[in-house]
Amino acid sequence: MSDIREYRPLILRSNRFLGSVLVERGLVSSEDLEAANEKLLELIQSGDIRGASLLNILIFDLKVLDEAAFLDSTVEIDEVKLIDLQNYDISRATEMSLDVDLCWATYTLPFDRVENFYMVATCYHHSTPAIQYWEEKLEGEIIWYTAGVNTISSALDRLTLMLEESAREKEGAKTPEKA
Repeated sequence: MSDIREYRPLILRSNRFLGSVLVERGLVSSEDLEAANEKLLELIQSGDIRGASLLNILIFDLKVLDEAAFLDSTVEIDEVKLIDLQNYDISRATEMSLDVDLCWATYTLPFDRVENFYMVATCYHHSTPAIQYWEEKLEGEIIWYTAGVNTISSALDRLTLMLEESAREKEGAKTPEKA
């Protein structure tokens, strides 16, 4: 696990851009965004990388953002495909040497790679800093998908378990068995 301070600038910029789009599209009010930003700063200060998301705060804590309306906006206006990763095999993500904390910081998951194309799901499609970060990090073309907060969270939890299991297996392979 990384220190959230490492990702603080990316989290702040990503959420600021996302918040601006939410207000611009009339999905939340400026007052709601201001309250969410205060909560976001508290979560960052406490080191809660999983909770440090305007979407989490607006949808689940303050209950002022309708996630379906948010996703519809992304699909219709931005013409991004919607994906539900709940039943998707994300095991290819374990081969990509991903920093799971970085995925949490941007609520983004590169979940598959075919030749030079990455399939990437994100809640932060409206956030230029998050998108630019991943475009610079991944070497190849990106096919973007939008996903719900719970879909990304669940997939990141599954990825974490897969990576932990893989690490235990590697550690077990290094330890010689006693006769």
